Amino acid sequence: MNSKILALVTESEATKNDLCLQLRSLLEGYMQVVGYATESGIDGLVVADLVVFSSMEMYEIARDVVDPSCPVVIANRSLNMSQIDQLFNIPDGTDVLVVNDLLNNAYEVIKLLTEVGVDHLNYHAYAPGSHYDLEIKYAVTPAEVALIPKTIPNCIDLGARIIDITTIIEILGRLDLLDAKAHFISARYVETIVRLNKRLYDSISEATVYNRHLNKVLNHINDGIISYDENGTVTLFNETCETIFGMRSSFAIGKKIHQIVRDHTIREFLSTVKGSDEMVGKIGENQYIIGRMAVDKTHSFVCTFKDARNSLDIEKKLRQMMKKGLVAKYHLSDIIGSSPQMRSTVETAKKLASTDHSILIRGESGVGKEIFASAIHNASQRLNGPFLAINFSALPEELAESELFGYEEGAFTGARKGGKKGLFEEAEGGTIFLDEIGDISPRLQARLLRVLQEKEIRRIGGAEIIPVNVRVIAATHRDLVKMCQMGQFREDLYHRLRKLYIKIPPLRDHIEDIDELIAHFKRINGSERLVFSHEVMNTLRSSPWSGNIRELQNLMDYFQAVCVQDEVGLRDLPDDFFEMQRPLQFENIESLPTEKVFDAISLEERATLEAIQFFNQQGVGVGREAVARHMQKQFPRMTPHRVRFLSDHLAVKGLIVKSQGRSGMHLTEKGMALIS
Repeated sequence: MNSKILALVTESEATKNDLCLQLRSLLEGYMQVVGYATESGIDGLVVADLVVFSSMEMYEIARDVVDPSCPVVIANRSLNMSQIDQLFNIPDGTDVLVVNDLLNNAYEVIKLLTEVGVDHLNYHAYAPGSHYDLEIKYAVTPAEVALIPKTIPNCIDLGARIIDITTIIEILGRLDLLDAKAHFISARYVETIVRLNKRLYDSISEATVYNRHLNKVLNHINDGIISYDENGTVTLFNETCETIFGMRSSFAIGKKIHQIVRDHTIREFLSTVKGSDEMVGKIGENQYIIGRMAVDKTHSFVCTFKDARNSLDIEKKLRQMMKKGLVAKYHLSDIIGSSPQMRSTVETAKKLASTDHSILIRGESGVGKEIFASAIHNASQRLNGPFLAINFSALPEELAESELFGYEEGAFTGARKGGKKGLFEEAEGGTIFLDEIGDISPRLQARLLRVLQEKEIRRIGGAEIIPVNVRVIAATHRDLVKMCQMGQFREDLYHRLRKLYIKIPPLRDHIEDIDELIAHFKRINGSERLVFSHEVMNTLRSSPWSGNIRELQNLMDYFQAVCVQDEVGLRDLPDDFFEMQRPLQFENIESLPTEKVFDAISLEERATLEAIQFFNQQGVGVGREAVARHMQKQFPRMTPHRVRFLSDHLAVKGLIVKSQGRSGMHLTEKGMALIS
């Protein structure tokens, strides 16, 4: 335990516990935090390296029990924001009782609620011994639930008021820990804003203005931020402003804005209510883009200071990345599907994104492996870095090698003058996506293994070793384990790539998502007018979709191009649609329940069985031509060739037998049981 001690003095045990927890999370490893509550009594004289009183009232009450030589901080307290969104569920103009131990403390809570913009309610202060004449249905309290009158049915406990950020900064400044803990404070501040903003957005549509304000603050958190009230008194001065203005926030907060900003033009801009909301000004040797935003509800202002050079550099880099195609296009929120399989897969991807290990994605062609890779990149700490992809099935070995590792001038005939960077160098600080990794040659496997092991590359024809900082996400539709057993893929490379693993389910395994996917593709290709008949939807839901989501998207593009009428019927399906489907394999179909077997065949296959049954019940076998004519009532484009294709599948599944000549086709016992 660290020998230095911070003592916290409060009135109640509950407040002591809450505030000690807050301070310990901040000072863990630096100081020991010891709490004292006056309601439990304080034995002896409190001695510490720093003493924090929970309020000015507590200082007046308990200062005599503290060693006079100890440095003292009087805490300002702010609302605990974790439950404040509950207040937005209360209708505008409702009378609300604000309950605290003392009337002055209740008024302080009302002031804080109003300052943060929760001012749509009529607040009435209450403490033990107070009276109120109104019929009040709601009460709000900061951890003093026991004091709420029993007649009030709805109680909202906001939790004990926490030590506010200005006091936290003052404490860290007194302890010379401000530089060490500044990032922690910023992260906690951003986390609180993000959490509160999301909860408000999800639960309250009326809080749009408040959300917009929070988003503006959040979007500028990495820039300099100063907040000041209508009198020009500074109330917030973040870490970046300390660097810009060369002063501590503990000094700046409480000062007038004109004491902080020396430049006359900038001061005039910040003090003017009307006019432009943005200007460019010089502070020290640097140019800044200065933004100003009025917060009407609190009669205050927030101004931001964005380094003009950094803004231009970021904009230039982004333009370059977009031009080269180095930006990941998709996010996890873009992935369509509400089925348990897809939600579980997305949740797994989210967890994998939080690490920096290599990932192997497995899935059939067309399931969206690159979309997941792109989304994982954008959910990772590397989201501001480049995202590059290479498909090994589309490139010969020599070209793939030069694309990955680059080459020096003169390395081979046709090499570019000055040489060329490879994708590993281009992806520095970001992610490289190796698609169809199962198609990589043995020589490239060896080179790739070295990159993953040593985190360095050497260009073709070059001698220089170049370190690289790149995350690798690989994908394949092949069974790499089987390939390793057959000696076609290096086992050591497989284990390097498969530090983390995710499998994308084929469309047939989450077919319940097809309605969402169809609506999505209709929206993006402008075919929202199209309505699918019941027969078409049944056919699409029973299709095995060997091409998965890519095949579905292609089909939607086909419908958009060829369908003249708004309703899509079976006649609108392309001629080769069913031929392109790979029949589902059910090796143990005998062991499946009848309803499962029925689900395992397509709508056309069911209709074929019914047509064969119709003729079999007349005591005759039947040929392809007769079945096709019989089925054309339901499937206008049915042909004998199509019936042959369907009957082959049914015979493989053991549902019919096909005989040569006049005998034709007959249902098996299994087929008859299925139809019945």
